Amino acid sequence: MNVLKKAVSSVLVLMVAFAAWALPAPPADAAAVEAKVIYGVNFRAGPSTSASIYRMLKKGETVQVLEQVNAYWLKVVDQNGKVGYISSSSKYTTYQSGAGSGSSGSGSQSAGTLADRIIATAKSLMGKVTYQYGVRNTSKLIFDCSSFVEYVFEQNGVPLPWGTRYLQNEGKAVSYGNLQKGDLVLFATGSSGINHVGIYIGNGEFIHNIPSKNGVAINNLSTGYWKDKFVTARRVL
Repeated sequence: MNVLKKAVSSVLVLMVAFAAWALPAPPADAAAVEAKVIYGVNFRAGPSTSASIYRMLKKGETVQVLEQVNAYWLKVVDQNGKVGYISSSSKYTTYQSGAGSGSSGSGSQSAGTLADRIIATAKSLMGKVTYQYGVRNTSKLIFDCSSFVEYVFEQNGVPLPWGTRYLQNEGKAVSYGNLQKGDLVLFATGSSGINHVGIYIGNGEFIHNIPSKNGVAINNLSTGYWKDKFVTARRVL
């Protein structure tokens, strides 16, 4: 009987040892990447500009980046252990996106599709928006040129700041000859530098909110007044 018990015990020990060797170890949590905040950024409850703001992360703070949710948002943990979302723009943190490791063709196609949606949103507001400088009233659709652009992009999940002085530094610079749908086009209509912005829609045209029309209009960028006033363009998609 004792021999049988010892044999059974030996078999059980071998089975446990084999199971421990054969079964894969549970996957380790994906390593978070530390990043430093280089420009104050809103720390939000969700990956959307309409999500509630916990607080503003200040320059110099560090965060742990858990994942890049999409091209525009990072899921992070702040120094207090709170999980939230911030813009993935390189303007705000030292985090280096790995998005460029994928297919460039796929990325270009995605940006093109998003640009078409943004343009469609802007066109849908023609005849509905009124112009008022320094105003961003989303309930009554009263905007100036830059708050209109910011609102249109926001409706498509792309966070942008309000104000031409900020927009002229967003994304990357694009020459006139390399304009693509969805690019921001910026103008100087006076003597004080860049003071107007619109969205390039292709075929030498752009859409913008303009005081002379008291609303949204499409104009030609290839000739005339707006070509003369054009200063630069920024790619933010």
